[in-house]
Amino acid sequence: MLPPWSNPSSKMQKTWKNWGLKSVPPLHIFILVLLKLFKFKGRTSIMFRSLIKIGGILILLIGFIGCGDAEKVGQVPPEELLQINKVLERWREGYETEDVNAYINTFWEDGFLYVSDMGTDGDKTDDLEFDDIRQERDAATRVFEQFQDIEIELSAPPEISMNEDGNRAEVRNHYRIQGFVADGQSLEGGFTGWFAEGDNLFIFEKRNEEWRITEWHDEAFNDAEIRVANNL
Repeated sequence: MLPPWSNPSSKMQKTWKNWGLKSVPPLHIFILVLLKLFKFKGRTSIMFRSLIKIGGILILLIGFIGCGDAEKVGQVPPEELLQINKVLERWREGYETEDVNAYINTFWEDGFLYVSDMGTDGDKTDDLEFDDIRQERDAATRVFEQFQDIEIELSAPPEISMNEDGNRAEVRNHYRIQGFVADGQSLEGGFTGWFAEGDNLFIFEKRNEEWRITEWHDEAFNDAEIRVANNL
């Protein structure tokens, strides 16, 4: 929702545009309107206008400083953003190229957790969970052995939020992944490939100046959600 002063009347817009400003909060508008509407004469009017101008400048400065501080809250520093995105790219490339070592090295072994809701959001009884990095390595190896072509599409840019200490980040993106079996082979039911889609929630941790994934929560879509998402 826009703040109440973000869509002012055309008259107000004209008032502050004449002063060379793009947008200003209510107190700023009040002072500018006073300067435009009150036409005093003599020394009193000059002093009054001078006081209003000084007050207006102070309020504008306070407002700009305050806004600058507010914008910094929750922002991810560019260098951290770059490193996190590089890890995501290595994660994708490692899986697509079926390089199990490159893929596994995007995770921290200590504290690793993988959870998939298996497309049944709200039903924990069928969740798939790994809390040992060796389980993830074995699962990835089985996938790589069965499928010769794997393609992953990730939404960009990811949504990233970081804690105050700057050593833990939540990273969200949307994924589509498909894999194809070798020529002449087929899956159960005669299918030659598989497709999955959903939302990722990665928990990144920074250890010894290096970012890696600690937790991966796979919020998979079910068949109905996939059809809706792709207008099928």
